[in-house]
Amino acid sequence: MAIKLILIRHGESKGNVQRKFSGFQDVNLTKKGIWQAERLAYRLKELPVDVVYCSDLKRARHTAEIVFRSRGIDIISNSNLREMNFGIWEGYTFEEVMARYGNGYEIKSWLENIKEEINIPQGESLVDLNNRVMTELNKILEEHKKTDKDKTIGLVSHGGTIRVILCNALNMELKYMWNIEQYSTALNIINYYDYNKPVVTLINDTSHLEDWWGNSLNTDVEEKKDE
Repeated sequence: MAIKLILIRHGESKGNVQRKFSGFQDVNLTKKGIWQAERLAYRLKELPVDVVYCSDLKRARHTAEIVFRSRGIDIISNSNLREMNFGIWEGYTFEEVMARYGNGYEIKSWLENIKEEINIPQGESLVDLNNRVMTELNKILEEHKKTDKDKTIGLVSHGGTIRVILCNALNMELKYMWNIEQYSTALNIINYYDYNKPVVTLINDTSHLEDWWGNSLNTDVEEKKDE
């Protein structure tokens, strides 16, 4: 028995465009983010999916609804699948955080020399994030391992959350998680087999956003890209 985990990062959000730290901050998708999710929905339309889990934040929930809304399956929101809590940095750009907290808390040093156990004030450390996300993911996997058939699970979440899951699957130290890119609506796939060895088969794939999809989608690509 195997479980195929389809990991999807949410579409472009207003926080992404403004280049702000938006971990627990609940921001909406942009028009472009909605378009990205629609492209991914078309790409995955023939893929059978048994159940979908998503972060309870609007940008992830909205993406999940667009991608899987026609399936007639439950989309289960879960706050433990949220992005990293950036604490006092929430809602600010890198430059604004440097101006406000640069002297008291070395943001540049934190970003360049990631310390797994150090948390952002009023926020989380990478260890906190890992514990929260992996505890929840393991619960999900164990629940679906109880059945006697292969399953495909969709999980729509955030860049940091997905990076943590990939680090665990690849047996990488958390401090290297930012070395893994995750673009808006990036598709990642991990297969979990009976012998508990996860096999990563796809990382950060956004081919559904490329122009070669345009003919079959009958979409004005250039107009949508500018929104």
